[in-house]
Amino acid sequence: MTKVLLETGFLVSLNPRDRNRGWAVDLLKQAREGEVKIFISPASLVELSLILKSKGLPEEGISRALAAMESLIRRYTRPSFPELTFEIISGAAELRVKYSQLSFFDSIHAATALVNDLEYYDLDEVIKNIVKRERG
Repeated sequence: MTKVLLETGFLVSLNPRDRNRGWAVDLLKQAREGEVKIFISPASLVELSLILKSKGLPEEGISRALAAMESLIRRYTRPSFPELTFEIISGAAELRVKYSQLSFFDSIHAATALVNDLEYYDLDEVIKNIVKRERG
């Protein structure tokens, strides 16, 4: 079973109107079949909340959206959430020094994958390539 890290792109893709919805549901089906074990980057929940807030969604709407995402995910699997540790935040800062194209949250997602030895399975090709490069 492959242990995979998913982050904000996956969560956004759970929206029925999102163009990547099929990809996200396929991953959930793979998890249900035991092909993958899903780990969700803990920083992605904060990042998604900030994105929804910046789009003007009221707090009640943010709460409902997050609850709907959790409900959908749990129909297929029980994801794991790696701890957000000093090692991850420190590693994220080091990654931002090496790779100026990484945003704050993207660097945390990359560091989470690296520290926890997880395959990065989300949509961001920049993060995917950096994680591969860092693994050597």
